[in-house]
Amino acid sequence: TDRQTDRQTDRQTDRQTGYPSVDKPWLKHYSEVAISALLPECSIYEYLEQNNKDYPSDIAIIYLGRKITYKELFENIDNTAAAFLKAGVKEKEIVTVALPSIPEALYCVYALNKIGAVANIIHPLAGKEEILFYFNEVHSRIAVIFDGAYKIIADDIGKTSVERVIVASPTDSMSVFLRIAYGLKEKKLNLDGPLFQSWKSFIHDGKDMTVKLVKKNCHEMAVISHTGGTTGQPKGCMISDYNILSEILQIGLSMPHSRQERMMAVLPPFVNYSLVNCMIEPLSFGFSLILIPKYEPSKFAEYVTKYKVQHVNSIPAYWEAILKIKNIEKRNLSSLYYIFYGGEEMSPEIETAVNNVLKKCGVKTVLKKGLGMTEITSAASASYDDTNEMGSVGIPLVKMNCKIVDLDTECEMPYCQEGEICFCGPTLMMGYYQNQKDTDELIKLHSDGSRWIHTGDLGYITENGSIFVTGRIKRIIMTKGRDDQVTKMFPDRIEKSIYTHQEVDLCCVVGVPDQKRINYPKAFIVIKDKADKDKVRREVIEICKHNLPEYMVPEEIEFVNEMPRTTRGKIDYRSLEMLAVKKPEVLNTISKDTTVS
Repeated sequence: TDRQTDRQTDRQTDRQTGYPSVDKPWLKHYSEVAISALLPECSIYEYLEQNNKDYPSDIAIIYLGRKITYKELFENIDNTAAAFLKAGVKEKEIVTVALPSIPEALYCVYALNKIGAVANIIHPLAGKEEILFYFNEVHSRIAVIFDGAYKIIADDIGKTSVERVIVASPTDSMSVFLRIAYGLKEKKLNLDGPLFQSWKSFIHDGKDMTVKLVKKNCHEMAVISHTGGTTGQPKGCMISDYNILSEILQIGLSMPHSRQERMMAVLPPFVNYSLVNCMIEPLSFGFSLILIPKYEPSKFAEYVTKYKVQHVNSIPAYWEAILKIKNIEKRNLSSLYYIFYGGEEMSPEIETAVNNVLKKCGVKTVLKKGLGMTEITSAASASYDDTNEMGSVGIPLVKMNCKIVDLDTECEMPYCQEGEICFCGPTLMMGYYQNQKDTDELIKLHSDGSRWIHTGDLGYITENGSIFVTGRIKRIIMTKGRDDQVTKMFPDRIEKSIYTHQEVDLCCVVGVPDQKRINYPKAFIVIKDKADKDKVRREVIEICKHNLPEYMVPEEIEFVNEMPRTTRGKIDYRSLEMLAVKKPEVLNTISKDTTVS
C-alpha cells in the first residue's frame, strides 16, 4: 500500500548510527506485513494441522511415484503416534530416529511431536560407535533405524540404553505393485524377539490405541539435531517448536507461494537445512513434498521433469553436478521457480555457469543463497531478487538481527569492516543437550541483553544490509559416506584421534576435492624421529576406524618433515589444501618426506 511505501521510505532516510545491528538497513527490503507479523506459538504438528485440515485430498508427499494425501498423512502420523504410545513412550521422552528421506521419518517426527515427545534425529549410517553414542547420550529407550544400519549395530545394541529397535525400510511406504515395478525385494532380516521389530509390526501393535494431542509449551524441545559445532565434537542441538516455526514463517513471509506447489528434498532429514526448510516447511505451506530416499545429482533433470519440481534447496556440489549432465540444455526445466543453495560457498564462476545452463533449460529465475547453521535451526539470512549480489549470502531474515564483532574485543564493527558474524533472533537453539559449557562459548549474552550466536564465520555487512562471508574461523568440510549421503566432516575431530598415536608430533587434516565424495579427508603428519612410517600409517588408520565414522577415516596419509605456518605461527592448513591437490606454487615451500597410503 501507499502507507507501507511511505514507511519504508521513512526507514531508509532514518539517521544511520553506522552499526548494522542498530540501523537494520535490511528491513527496507521487507514489507510492513512481514516486519509486524507475529510468530506462531504452537507445536509443529498443530501448525501442520491448522494449515492443511481443510484440504484432505491435496497431495502431501510424492514418494517413488506414490501420492500420499494430507488425509493419509494425518492418518499415518496418528498410526505412528499410537504405536509409540503402545510402546510406552511418555511426554518429553527422547526417541532416536535414524532414517533417510522416507515418509516414515516424517511420520515419526510429527507423531512424537503430537504426543509431546522429542525426536533425536541422527545420521542413519553414522558408524557403529557414533550411533551407539547417540543412543546413550539421550538415554533413548526406543529407537527407529534404517534397515541398512541393522547389521552395523545389531551385535552391540546391548551396550546401550535402547530396549526396543524399530527397523524401517524404504519399501515400507511402497505398494507391492511399486516394489515389483522398481524391481525391489524386501530385505529378510531376523527381527524375531523382543528387541528388534519391523515397522509394519510396530504399527500393527498400536492399532487399538487412542491418540490425543498433547498441548505443549512451544519453547520446549521438539527435536534434537546434531552438529559438530565449532570443535567437531558431536553435540545435540535442542531445537524448539518455536525455533522451527519461526524459521518457516520468516521464509513464508518473503517467498511468494501457494498451495500444492512442489518441492523436492535432495538432502536427508538428519540435516536441519533439509528437515526444516525442505520437509516441514513445504508441508506447512500445503505443498507437495517429493521424497527421494537416495538422491542422485546426475538425475536432477530427470527428477525435475518427471515431478514438475518448482522448489529446490540444495548445496553447491549438487548444483555444480548439473554442469556434467550430458545434453542437459535440451531438457525443459522451466517448472523451477525457487532455487537455493546453502551449506558452503560457491564460486562466482560456478554460480554463473549453473545459472547459464538453467537459463538454456527455460528457467526464468537464478540461484539464491543464504547463511545458516544447525544451531540457528537453519538459515539466518537469504537473498531475494533485489539482494542477490554475487558473493553475498543475502540479508538477515526479517525477524533476525546481525552484527559483525571484533575477534578480540567482541565490540560491534561498523559497515564493511571484517569480523566475526553474529546472529540474534527467534531461531537460536535452546542450547546444546547437557552441555552448558559449549553452549555458553557459542551463544553469548551481549550488552544489549540479547543472546547472540557467534557463527565462527568471518565477514562484513554493507550499508545495504547484505552479508559477505570472507572466511571461516572453524573448518568444516562437506563429504559423502558410503551411503552416498552428504554430511559434514570435522578436521579437528580427526586430528584429535590421530594425536592419540604416541609417534605423532603434528598433524593436520584437509579435504581433497573428489568427484565421487565431494571431498575426502587427507592427513599430513609429522612423526617423531626414527618412527616407522608404514607402521604409523597402519596404526593411525586403525585408530581412526575405531574412533570415527567411516566417512572421516583419512583416505590418504602424507608424511612431511615440517608444517607450513601462517604469520601468526599457526599451521597453515590452506597451504596444505593446495599441496593436497599438488598446486605447484607450494610444492617447493614445504620440506617433504612423502608416503601416501
